[in-house]
Amino acid sequence: MTPAAPADTGAGLFEQSQAATPPATATVTKGDVGETLAPAATPPFTLNGYARGDIFVGKVSGQNAGETKAAYGELALQLRTAKSSYGDGFAEARVRYGLQGVDHGTFVDLREAYVNTYLGPLDLRIGQQIIVWGRADALNPTNNLTPLDFRIRSPLEDDIRVGNVGARGFLRFAPFRLEGVWLPVYLATELPPITLPQYVFFGPTTFPTPDLRNSLGAGRLHLELPSFEASVSYLRGYAPLPGLTLKSVMFDPTNPSVIISRTAYDQQVVGFDFSTALGEVLTLRGEAAYRRPFDWQDKPYAARPDLQYVLGADHNFGSLSVIAQYLGRYVFDWEKEMGPTMDPATLTAILKTETEATWGDAVRGAVNSQLAKQSQILFGQTARVQHIATLRFEWLLAHETLSLSSLCLYNFTTQEWLITPRIGWRASDAMTIYVGGQVFHGPTDTLFGLVDADLSAGYAELRFTY
Repeated sequence: MTPAAPADTGAGLFEQSQAATPPATATVTKGDVGETLAPAATPPFTLNGYARGDIFVGKVSGQNAGETKAAYGELALQLRTAKSSYGDGFAEARVRYGLQGVDHGTFVDLREAYVNTYLGPLDLRIGQQIIVWGRADALNPTNNLTPLDFRIRSPLEDDIRVGNVGARGFLRFAPFRLEGVWLPVYLATELPPITLPQYVFFGPTTFPTPDLRNSLGAGRLHLELPSFEASVSYLRGYAPLPGLTLKSVMFDPTNPSVIISRTAYDQQVVGFDFSTALGEVLTLRGEAAYRRPFDWQDKPYAARPDLQYVLGADHNFGSLSVIAQYLGRYVFDWEKEMGPTMDPATLTAILKTETEATWGDAVRGAVNSQLAKQSQILFGQTARVQHIATLRFEWLLAHETLSLSSLCLYNFTTQEWLITPRIGWRASDAMTIYVGGQVFHGPTDTLFGLVDADLSAGYAELRFTY
C-alpha cells in the first residue's frame, strides 16, 4: 500500500526522493562510560549514482536472424543538498556512450533538477521533474503528465520516464492534501523508429508553442487515512502521445513525396484512485479515468473519448510478492478505422505518373485513412471494449541476493501479450548483474505487433552503485 504522508513536522511531502534522515551523533568513550556529544555536522550535499554496461540483442525484422539493438555504457550522478526545514534540492544527470536503437554516440541527459521549498503546510517543487500519478501497477489511466521515451532500452521500467520543467505543490490540511501541477512546456512521448513506405517521410512536428495558453494544469485532492487512501484528479492540457496528420503531397515523376507529422491534441481527464489494506491478507487498489479530447470530432489525429479502469490486489507469500490486476477500456463513439484504400505500390505509381489536379483528393483520402488507422492503434482503441490482465511477481532467494521477477500482460480482446522475465543477482553491496528479456507480441494490426521486431530483445547488464 502507498505509505501515508508524514506527520506535519515541516519535513515536506516530497518524501519519495527527498526523505529526511535524523542527524548523526558522535560518541566518545571515557573509561567505561559512553558520552554523547552534539550532532555531527551535516554535509552540505551528497553525491552518488551508478555506472552500468548494457547489451540488448533482438531479431531482425522479416528475417530469421539476430542483431544488437543496444550496447552502451552509462554513468549517472545524483546530487542532493542537505535537507533543512525550509528546503533542499536534487539533480540527476546521465552520460551514455554507445548504441541505443539506431543512434550511436555520446548522449547527455539531465533527468531531473529541482528545488523544494517548505512553507508550513505548503510544499513547493520547481524545476525539471518526473511526476507520476496513479496507484495501479504498470498501466496508470490517471498518469497523463510527463512523457515516456520508448527508445531507451533498460532493464528498469522507470528509466523510460522523461522529466519536464514545471511546478508542483502540496497544501496539507489533514486528513486531506491538495496537489497542483503546472507544466508550461510540451514534451511528447518518443517512439522507436518505424519503417515507412517508399516516398513517405516524417516532416516537422505539430506541437504547441511555449505559451501560457498551451500549458498543462492539473489538480488532485488526496484523502489519507491510516488504512485507506484515495484521490480525485482533474487535468487539462495536451496529451503526451500525439497522433498523425498529413502535411503535404508532392506529385513528381522522379521524386514524389508524402509528408506526415506527429500532431498533439488537447484533452481533459477526470480521474479517481484508491488503495486499502484488508488486514494482513492483501492490499486492494483501483484506478479509473475518463478522457475526453477537445473537439475530437474535427481532429482525426486525436483519440476518441474513453473510460479506463483498473482493479488489482497484491500479497506477499513470504519471499514471493505478487500483484494481479484487471484492466478495462471502453471507447465512446467508437468505429473501426478500416485503413488504406490503396496499397503502397499503387500510391507510388500514382504519385509518379499522375497529377495533383486529377488524383490529389484520392491520394490524400487514402493517406488519411491509413493515418487514422495507425493513430487508432497507437491510442490502443482498436476495439470498443477491451479486457486486459496483468501479473507481476518477484521472488527473493539466497538471503535476498537473488531475485526472479517478471511483468506479464495479456489483452484478451486484441490477443496482444508482453512478458519481461528478469534475473537479478546482487554480487556485492555495490555490484548487481541483470539478465532477462522484454518480449512483445500481437497481430500485425496491433501496437505490440508493430513494435515486436524493434523492441523485443534479451539483455544483460552489469551495474555498480556508489
